[in-house]
Amino acid sequence: MNWFKKKKKNTAGGLVGIEFGPEGFAVAQVERADEGEPSLTCCQFVECAEAEQAARLAESVKSLGLAGQEAVVVLHPANYQFLLLDRPEVPDEELREALQWRLKDLIDDDPEQVVFDVLTLPDDAYRGRAKMAYLVVVSKALVLDLRHKLREAGLKLRYVDITEMAFRNLGLLAAAPGVNAALLRLRSTEGLITVQQGEDLYMVRRVELGLNALAQGYDNMLLEVQRSLDYYESQIGKGAVGRLLLLPSKRASEPVLDALKIGLAARIDRLDLPALFAQAPELDERTQAYCLAAVGGALRQEASA
Repeated sequence: MNWFKKKKKNTAGGLVGIEFGPEGFAVAQVERADEGEPSLTCCQFVECAEAEQAARLAESVKSLGLAGQEAVVVLHPANYQFLLLDRPEVPDEELREALQWRLKDLIDDDPEQVVFDVLTLPDDAYRGRAKMAYLVVVSKALVLDLRHKLREAGLKLRYVDITEMAFRNLGLLAAAPGVNAALLRLRSTEGLITVQQGEDLYMVRRVELGLNALAQGYDNMLLEVQRSLDYYESQIGKGAVGRLLLLPSKRASEPVLDALKIGLAARIDRLDLPALFAQAPELDERTQAYCLAAVGGALRQEASA
């Protein structure tokens, strides 16, 4: 499964993004005109138990008129491993084979029961001193289950993707070319910060504090975010982060946004999903929070090589 293989970009067409989570699932469709301008044609979160998700997805596909469409499933972060490691000194075409041999030393699961892919960092990351890569590992059983769910719902599974790359797609649409752009998502007990320049993802870091911890104040959260930005500048070596986008959350984000603006030197903005598109439905912040990954997945622009 070559999740990150560079392929020819589409200039037109549409893709459905799906993310299954513990509270329900999100469905979004992005369509592009001939000139490539994206429109968010539908976006919804369906709250339901995991046992009901297959049947409820089929209902949503039918009601939204999505039957027969190609889809990308964005894996929930709880369903895959995301590991930073030294890139083996082998040609690109031999990289997956080299990591296949190392897999048993990198994960606890049986290597025969997983699939994996590799996201290599750009050559100028870490000031060119070290070649690094992210390894993504997911169980074969989960991938087969996802394929079955989509087939039963009337969708064609085209891609399997991950949250980090879905956020990269959002950042590519929201930030100016050449700008070091960070995206920050805060959930109840943890957070995620990614930094990219254009389409190149340079850094992914977990934030050990979430929205629940903010009841005691914002100092620790600001310190965690600032450490990540400092690490990007000093270790990744791509200069200062020029813009930080706070992603929608299930709770009101205004207090967090205000704290970030006061505590950090970078330009701070809140990402509003509908504002990224030529056309989009109105979405409250809670719905946006649940649908971020699905929308980012649907923004993927690749076609078969």
